[in-house]
Amino acid sequence: MKKLFTTFFISAITAAAFAQGQWQLVKSKNQPGSRGEGSLVAVGSKLYLIGGDGGARAVEAYDPTTNSWTKKAVAPFTMHHFQAVGVGDKVYVLDAFYEGGYPDQIALPNAYSYDTKKDSWQKLAEIPADRRRGGAGEATYNGKVYIVCGITHGHRSGTNSMFDCYDPATDKWTALPDAPHIRDHSMAVVLGDKLYAIGGRNTSLHDPDNFMSFFDKVVLDVDCYDFKTGKWSILPAKLPMGTGGGTAVNMNGKIFYIGGERATATEPNGPQKDVYCVDPEKDKQWTKVADLNKARNGVGGTVLNHKIYIAGGASGPGGPPPKPLAQGANPPPPPPGGKPGNNPPPNGPPLGGEQGDIALEVYYPGN
Repeated sequence: MKKLFTTFFISAITAAAFAQGQWQLVKSKNQPGSRGEGSLVAVGSKLYLIGGDGGARAVEAYDPTTNSWTKKAVAPFTMHHFQAVGVGDKVYVLDAFYEGGYPDQIALPNAYSYDTKKDSWQKLAEIPADRRRGGAGEATYNGKVYIVCGITHGHRSGTNSMFDCYDPATDKWTALPDAPHIRDHSMAVVLGDKLYAIGGRNTSLHDPDNFMSFFDKVVLDVDCYDFKTGKWSILPAKLPMGTGGGTAVNMNGKIFYIGGERATATEPNGPQKDVYCVDPEKDKQWTKVADLNKARNGVGGTVLNHKIYIAGGASGPGGPPPKPLAQGANPPPPPPGGKPGNNPPPNGPPLGGEQGDIALEVYYPGN
């Protein structure tokens, strides 16, 4: 009887784990350079790793059939803090920081695309000056690209709820009704005829004696835009645990929210392993699924062949807790009109992650 009970107990645990799905680290034949705050996009049968902190970077393409990476065209300049998307054979970047050092990074003045067939970058329409930002969510619907929320002035100020549309066919930019909540370091996902603005935080909130107190100012509410009615609503199911700099995808009709960084009143800021999913049409709450193998912040995520892939990001120690530190709590004042170097935040995670490993991970769904 004892043996029977033990067998049943182990079987129950195995079944529960399988139902949660499973993350596996991918050991590819070759390894691209580490990068953080970039994006991962699926186009055709390949994955494209785009952008990242610390200078202009080459696009790197991963082919699952050969389990190898190929270096492609170098970006026109540094691009970081953005969620790129694919339309047809191209990858589009509507929001990113490209100049300036922390906390005064400057947002891209133009949209850009990367052509995966021609292996070339193209400068697109100028973004209206009052709509430029980084750290926003991007998603596609009926061949158009939508961008929601973000922050206009680096990590200093300008967290917003702006919502815009870019039409690749006409190269036109259109402002749309604001989302219900402001957020940055956030994501956007489209399911059916609805867009969801998820995760992120309010990086504009700084305590008088601790500039980097924003790490715990996370947003749990999920905003939903109905393309059919043109109206916003708020999803009843809030995120159980908020983060900034995570990633989100639509797989098999469910939203998966993955990783990111957060702090609490008692814990310093750091990357997380948590993964949650929800069916926004059916579920009243999010479900926790299998954790990542590596905690990840500033990570890119996408879906290919009914599997989730993530790459890049930082898995090292995070920044300071929301309470003041004895030293290093405040950054220098804004530069007087100059262009500071492109530097990471003080006390922040190492660029590109832990020990130079982008740690490509793949999620196999369970039952």
